Amino acid sequence: MFRSPRTLQIVGMVSLSLVVADAARAFVPVATAHRVTNTKNGRNEQPTLDRRGYNVVFVSNSDHLAGVAVPASGAFDFDATGNGFSSGTVAGPSCPNCSAADDSAGNLYLWRRRRKGGQPANSMRQLTFATSGGFDANEHPDMDSRGRWVTWNSDRDLVGENADGNSEIFLMDLDEDVILQITRTEGGTGNANRTATVSDRGAIIAFDSTRDFSASARCRRPDGVTPCGNGDGNSEVMYYERATGQFTQVTATTGDAGDAQANPRVSADGNFIVFQSTRDFSGALGGGITCTGLGGNGPCGNDGNGEIMLYDIGQRHLVQVTDTVHQMYCNARTSNQRPEVARKARLIVFQSECERQLNPEGCGSCGGNDEVFLADLKRGTVTQVTISGGGWNRVPRIADAGNYVVFDSNRSYLGLNEAHNDTLYVLRRGSTRRRGGLTALLQVEEDTALKDAGIQQNPKTQVTRISFAGGFPASERIGFSGNGRMVGFESSKNVGNQEVWLVDRNLCTHGGADCP
Repeated sequence: MFRSPRTLQIVGMVSLSLVVADAARAFVPVATAHRVTNTKNGRNEQPTLDRRGYNVVFVSNSDHLAGVAVPASGAFDFDATGNGFSSGTVAGPSCPNCSAADDSAGNLYLWRRRRKGGQPANSMRQLTFATSGGFDANEHPDMDSRGRWVTWNSDRDLVGENADGNSEIFLMDLDEDVILQITRTEGGTGNANRTATVSDRGAIIAFDSTRDFSASARCRRPDGVTPCGNGDGNSEVMYYERATGQFTQVTATTGDAGDAQANPRVSADGNFIVFQSTRDFSGALGGGITCTGLGGNGPCGNDGNGEIMLYDIGQRHLVQVTDTVHQMYCNARTSNQRPEVARKARLIVFQSECERQLNPEGCGSCGGNDEVFLADLKRGTVTQVTISGGGWNRVPRIADAGNYVVFDSNRSYLGLNEAHNDTLYVLRRGSTRRRGGLTALLQVEEDTALKDAGIQQNPKTQVTRISFAGGFPASERIGFSGNGRMVGFESSKNVGNQEVWLVDRNLCTHGGADCP
């Protein structure tokens, strides 16, 4: 039986509409847009969420001590108890330990949607207290799905062990209120150690580093015997095991400086690391590592494009997910980039300009614009998720189970964004038990021209659109709860300065009895 796509859309920051794609299009307004931060100035950015979206960690250089009246435009905030909306003049969330003196630097803050650990719902807590260093003093936080562990990189001397002010990796236990400095290196400034990501229970912290760990007895290559080393100072993928205090240097390459390996992401179960790389893994890799192409097909290889790589920690094995060649529309360090991996690493989502090579028979306009792709490791396949006539589809994130994908786009899918404003889309995947499997149920295309070319969207694809009236500035950092329900993003639309927003894709009022 034909099942019509279900579409959720936030209109003008006021309501969410359920659009049923049948003859009698019904609109049911339900308020669901929440503004997590409520500040007078400054920036609130880079949200990261736990599995349920109850906890949000973000970077801010704003003063969270003083609330600000909701403007006449009708922006919404959580009320004092966290149960739904309040309008009119509403103060921001309470933050007993916030310091107004720190608003010249970027610091980490925790916002909680529901009661946990004795803190009331809709409460704020300042995690770091840097007073200098600008907005980048603390950046790129990542929280584990259980909402206890947060990792990030900072060039501040947070615990008295970073006197030279280069970028180091830190880990915080939110329950115990303790900050640990994971790396202790010298030099490299902001590229020294960066983009940390953490697995459940804070077990594995993966990051990329330009520093040489060869002198450290706590660092080895994956075979456990070969010493670490990075003589040329390019970026390499590393991971740290909290239980043992040991570092492992996954990659050992030369060339391309800080672009060699970038944007590592660890799976929630801590068994896999996905990253982008411009280096060639076809030769002898050392350290007990092997490398094959997707599905075990052929050797690895790279002519300088950015390619998506997956590392299996237990098997000490690399998989080259993409294998493209340097040519028109696919000729840069970022040709394939921003990978995200689901739990158990069956599915990887990423952004690519290489549609002509990855999907030559069905890439639509094939113009080399940014598109979202999905790699199925078990099947050994790569599917083009977005098929558009231009513009961009970028910063994809995938839920832990792989059943939801969110991305930023200025394209119009299901006719929902004909003005091509910047917006967010959430795609829902089907069950593995359904006919056609998972991959076939996750693809969207736009414009009649693509349909005329024989490219058809699966009618079971379900799309959620998140947008303000007139669109909002491009979001380079999207937070996505592990269950695929909550989306956090940054936007200054209609409120002046950059604020953090949280949206529930479900049709219910936060905190109400109808919310699971």
